[in-house]
Formats: sequence, C-alpha cells, structure tokens
Amino acid sequence: MAGLISCDAGLTGNLKENQPPRTFLTVNEINLDQDNSAERRLVSQVHISWWGDDPDGYVVAFEYAITDRDWIYSPQTEDEVEWIYTERTDSVFVLPIPPGEKVADVRFTVRAIDNEGLRDPEGASVVFPIENSPPEVTIHRISTPQQEMEAPPDTTYHVASIGWTATDPDGEENLSHFEVVMNDTLDVWTRIPVDISFLGFRITEPAGDQTSAQVYLGRSFARSDIVLDNIRMNSENTFYIRAVDNADARSPVDSLTWFIKEQTSRILFINDYAGVAQQDAMARHRQILRDIGITSFDYMETLDGTASGGRKVPLSAAFHRPVDPTLNQVLAEWDHIYWVSDDMDRNITYALRSTLEFFENGGTMFVNIPTKRLNEEDAIFNFLPFERMERVPTGGFIGFSIPRNAKLLPVHEGLTDTLTIIRDSRSAYPVFPAGDTRRFFDAEFRLLPFHDPNVDFSRLLVTGAPDNSIIFFGYQMERIEGGEALNRTVQYFLEELNFPFE
Repeated sequence: MAGLISCDAGLTGNLKENQPPRTFLTVNEINLDQDNSAERRLVSQVHISWWGDDPDGYVVAFEYAITDRDWIYSPQTEDEVEWIYTERTDSVFVLPIPPGEKVADVRFTVRAIDNEGLRDPEGASVVFPIENSPPEVTIHRISTPQQEMEAPPDTTYHVASIGWTATDPDGEENLSHFEVVMNDTLDVWTRIPVDISFLGFRITEPAGDQTSAQVYLGRSFARSDIVLDNIRMNSENTFYIRAVDNADARSPVDSLTWFIKEQTSRILFINDYAGVAQQDAMARHRQILRDIGITSFDYMETLDGTASGGRKVPLSAAFHRPVDPTLNQVLAEWDHIYWVSDDMDRNITYALRSTLEFFENGGTMFVNIPTKRLNEEDAIFNFLPFERMERVPTGGFIGFSIPRNAKLLPVHEGLTDTLTIIRDSRSAYPVFPAGDTRRFFDAEFRLLPFHDPNVDFSRLLVTGAPDNSIIFFGYQMERIEGGEALNRTVQYFLEELNFPFE
C-alpha cells in the first residue's frame, strides 16, 4: 500500500529591491580643437542620441534637461530644472544661447526610467560648447524653379506684397521673429511673427505726401493690427527686412525699392497693346473717352513680352506677383477696368485668375481685343463672354476676313448705329455664343480664300456676359471709322457696365 507524503516547502530569503536603470550617451565629452588658439565651437543645432539598460527589468522612457554647464544632476538638484519626458532615443536640439551672447556652454542631461517608474539617479551628461550664427533673410525678388517671384513691380498703386525666405545655420527653430521698416532704418522696426514669410500692404487713406499702410499677414492676406508708417506717395519707397534669432542676433538687412503711385480714379485703363499701331490705338481710345465724358482714370502699361507662334506672352512684369493673392487684391482696388490689347495671347490670358476679387466686389470690365483663331481648349474661353471661336466651315475654306468698308451691324435693341471698318483684317474670327451670351454686333465677315454667301456661320463679334460684368469688343477701335456713331456705341457699353461719367 502506497502512502501519501506531503511536505511544506517555500521560498526563503530577502526580496531584492528594484535596481535603477543606467543611462548612456553616444558622446560623453566634447573636446574643443585648437586652431591658432581660437576655440572651434559647434553650431547650436545638434543631434544627440542615448540609450539605457536595466539590470532587473527594462527601460520604458527617458527624461532630459537642458541647463547651463554649472548645474550637476543629483537627487538634491533634480527638482531645480524642468525634465522633458520622451520615449525616443535621439533627437535634434537647438540649444539655447542667452540673448545678446554669441557663445554658450550648454549641459544636456538624460536619465532612463524603468518599467516600475524608477529613474536613474546619476544619468548621463555632456556639455556642448556652442556658438550662435546669425540668420539670413532673402526677398523673393525674382522667380526661380524653386520659388515664384513675390515682390512689387517697378510701380504700384495702393496694394503691394513682399515674400521672403529666412535661414539660420543653427536651425529654423532658432529663428525668433522678423523686423521690417519703411524708408528709414533709424525708425522703429516693426516685429513680424516668425511663422510669417509674406506681407501684404494696403494704403487706405493716402492723405498728403506721407501716409501709412495696413499690413496683411501670409498668403491668405489676413488683415492684422500692424500698420507700417512713413510711406511716401508718388515717390520711391524702400522696404527693409531683417531676421532675428533666439540669441537676439540679427541678419544682414535685405531691401527692395519701388515707386508708389496715388490712385485717383475708380477706373483702371490697362494698355496691353504692344503692336506697331499702339500710339494710334491709344490716341483713338483716349479721344473716345474724352468725347463721352471720361477724363479721369488710372493707367497701367503691360507692353513687355511677345506673343508669337501661338505661345502665350508671359505675365507682364508690370503686374504684381504673385497673381494669388496679390494681383487679385491689386485689381480689386478699382470698380471698373478698361482693357485694350492687340492679341488674345497676351495678358488677357491671365485675367481669369487675376480678377476673382475684382468681380466678387461687383467690378465690371470693357475688353477691346481683336479676335483670332484659338484652340477651343484655350483657358480664355472660361473668362470671355462666348463659348469659342467659330469653326471654319468645310468645303475648301481656310479662315475668315473682314474687308475694308464692311459693316458692324447692331443686333441688340439698345444699339442703333452701324459702324464702318476702315482697315481690313484677314485674321479676325467670329465668336460662337454660349446660350446666355448677350449679342451686340455682327460683322460682315467673308470666307477665305473665296466667299460663299450660302454658307451659314456665326458672324458675331461683340458680346457681353449675362450678368453684365464684361463686354467684349472683338475689333480694333482705330480700324473703325471714328465719330459720333463709335462714341455713342462705346458710351452705351460703358453705361451698361456702370462706368462713372463726369
């Protein structure tokens, strides 16, 4: 018979207390090299790495503190500093240099934390001898493959903007803010937040020769409480900017000079007529406007660049960059625009993007540009008040022309005058209306190379938007017989667009 034997046995001895973890730095000491007896210090942006182990558990996190070199970690001093919790084992730090100082010795201390919350009582520490380097700031005065131009043209009216890039050898985190001033560097500099790299300006009360401008922050053109003083009207102005870092070191000053012109009218006349007949064209338009009672308007020339071979002209240097938001804000300063050009591949190409604010504010526009053959996918058809150019009919035809002495025939009940062509065109095209296009004038187009009166095609040449925001006149005014009939026609259109008359 087998017997059952039991025993009473257990673990004996003293429970060993949790042992603290240990902490290690990849670099334990930094020795300064001597170069002609001058210290060679580090930049204030440094990469630091560490690790820890635990004899009876595992490390779950770390805490680090950044202090001056004289502070030494111990149980008696650990509450004197701020410890930052992290689960990382490396990071990039911009070590602090006291404002106004160029160099500093900064101690970095790190301690491990184990799975029971026990901290390394000794930690690991290293002193970084660092030197501050001043920041740099550069205005975006030209366009590059990496950065669009963000600067005023040679001349502006009441709205302008400037963008810039700032760098710091010690890291972008070391940048503190920017300082700007107009015209006088001995004046009080205005502080701009470090997260802003684009300023807009709007002169709201151009009283006298000297005035101030409201400042808008960022590319969203957000209005701020900042005002820039000492702006000179009808004169050259210089914008100065410098970057300031956390050690209060300032960059070299960058600056930009341009002419600020006083706006005197609610009408802007844009002269985009770059052809050889420009003087004749401008003389005709100015005479018409004088005759119908419009003698006051602001004027802008956009004659640079060449449109050829179907290529669009680059946006004129006279227009402010960037288009969005600044050129939109610039053109929205006027209530009415009178836009004259000699080619549909010129700056009217950019009108859709640059007049959003203008039309949202209720602006109206008269456009006088001769028609031409254009690809039906051209973006201009998203802007002008018709669907496309008329397609050339089949049957051996190659295009359209308007001969000398041809007529522009009114097809709108408000118009009664017939206009006469005094100079022909072998490149003009009729426009094809959208369903809601307002139709004002047909032209006596002829087909090329021969005409067949039995072929049906649109003969429309002058149109308007259904909301009365744009009227498009598709033939050069200087090629139309002048006089009362033409004056009455232009006056009718500008009245439709609510232009002010004197």
